[in-house]
Amino acid sequence: MMRLLTLGFLLSGLTAWAQTSLVPEIALHRVEDPATDTYTFGPGACGDTITMRWSNTLTTNVASCSQNPFKLWASETDCADTPGTGDKRYDDVPAATVQGIRAGSWTLKLAELPGFANVPTDGGTQAVCGSTGLSKTHHICGNIEYTLFTGQFCGTTGTKLAAHSFKLVYDTLPPTAPTITSSAAEDKAVRINFEYDSDTSNVTVEVRESSDAGEGEYRQLNETVATNKLIRATGLQNTVAYDVRIRAKDAAGNVSDPSASVTITPIDTLGFFAYYQEKGGTDAGGCSTGLGLIPTLIGLWALRRARKQARSNS
Repeated sequence: MMRLLTLGFLLSGLTAWAQTSLVPEIALHRVEDPATDTYTFGPGACGDTITMRWSNTLTTNVASCSQNPFKLWASETDCADTPGTGDKRYDDVPAATVQGIRAGSWTLKLAELPGFANVPTDGGTQAVCGSTGLSKTHHICGNIEYTLFTGQFCGTTGTKLAAHSFKLVYDTLPPTAPTITSSAAEDKAVRINFEYDSDTSNVTVEVRESSDAGEGEYRQLNETVATNKLIRATGLQNTVAYDVRIRAKDAAGNVSDPSASVTITPIDTLGFFAYYQEKGGTDAGGCSTGLGLIPTLIGLWALRRARKQARSNS
């Protein structure tokens, strides 16, 4: 018992350490979602201002021998050591703040990112925020140059340290339509299994009565995260045939073309004991149920379900 308790305390301590330990770095992220390093948005967000945050978990003292500021900027290209021509600069952060306070925030306007604000020098068409048929990625960059203390004096060579960059992805291109891999009829509902591409975040399901084909409009009944790979449409009528299709949505809200449709007829999936009572049984299903009647009813109930399924697939 004592060994088990000791092992338990050790494992709980390791878990707590893993949860609280931080990667030594200068990180950049959105205040609203500190766990991710990418924000995807569409035309509807072009008027938005977002709040960015930097945080310093370095063990290195970047202010002991030098007072160079921490530079922040946005770029259309991968982050370099210093801001380039055409990059959008944000206010520098003093080295003392980076080392002492170790965190801070600033705001940026999405419409003022360099890929939207800069006029092309080659005579090309300017891609303003709000344009359609466009996918563009910006990188939010940070870098500080510092000199190390060697133990007796400060070094003479500066070291440039890059922050972990953050990506702002403007996306107006819809994902590829998902594929229905299987379907099944349920009681007043249908179930759809599907596959999707890497750009898809959510999947929606749409239905219409098959008798309305060519005239009736599809109506959306449900939405689920794509990783579920399964979606249900409920509130339907049994014995009525429905055309069912699905669509993909990406993180920016772009919606794909519909998948190929399948025709499904919801069926009454009456449970065994409900069927037993329908046939005149009076027991609620407890231990006193007549054993002689049960095998016969199980066989009839299974046969009834098989016939219904066969009719729905014909």
